[in-house]
Amino acid sequence: MNKTIITADSNCYFPPELFSDEIPVIQAEIKTDFGSFRESFEIVSENIIEYAERMGKAPDLVCPSVEDYRKFFLKHLKNARSICHLCCGTNIRDSYYNAKKAADSLNNVYVADSKQIGGGMLFQVMQAARLANEGFSPEFIIKSIDELDGHINSTYAASDTSWSRSLGKIPHDLSIALDFFGIAPTVTVRRGGIISGSVFKNGDEYYKRYIRKILKNKKNIDSSMLIISCPNPYSSKISQYKEEIAKYVKFERIAVTDISAKFICRLGEESLGLHFLTT
Repeated sequence: MNKTIITADSNCYFPPELFSDEIPVIQAEIKTDFGSFRESFEIVSENIIEYAERMGKAPDLVCPSVEDYRKFFLKHLKNARSICHLCCGTNIRDSYYNAKKAADSLNNVYVADSKQIGGGMLFQVMQAARLANEGFSPEFIIKSIDELDGHINSTYAASDTSWSRSLGKIPHDLSIALDFFGIAPTVTVRRGGIISGSVFKNGDEYYKRYIRKILKNKKNIDSSMLIISCPNPYSSKISQYKEEIAKYVKFERIAVTDISAKFICRLGEESLGLHFLTT
């Protein structure tokens, strides 16, 4: 009872090989025409892709309410002196404001705005868990999470804009033009915001140009670990991604995880995320 536990929003899809202890998560709700499902628990990226292809629209993502967070915190306070909760970036989802309001009504609950989502956020969760196990205070842990954000490189790419076009997330004429010129969309998560970009494709193998753009000229890469996120973490394409990555950086460890609902709804089935630290 004299320990701080780390909890997080459900947009973190935890690769089991990265976490020896369970990190409690609170699930966002993904609403479909067939019912509502808990993110990362009852529905994953492959299910979302199947739904979108069938219905021609993306499902709705609903963040936990203030009361949802309050019940979640009360449940886990039974087993801890305090809680340090990591929320998705405030400019990406609204969950932080609900979590903070719930925490303000309780004692010993601290909420951090990770400024990240998905794969990039995993580095913060790992660091927070390590610091909690070493006995550091929640205040110190939150400060370290904020400082670490400046070292996280988190990007995503898709093979083309056909997915966004089919779901009405990009103007039709713009999508056709980008695809005609062989330009693949990219997304960067930086300081709590999402920045759109692009990369010229190399034939059908968009991921080669994307990996090259992200890794080749990047300075001060921490080669201790890379996290790959993609719609099917067990796809045979993973070996191709790893082979291409090794041309530029020899990472000591590579973990693979599912892609968050936020980005699968935006980028589609042929998407890939790379997440690493810089020193």
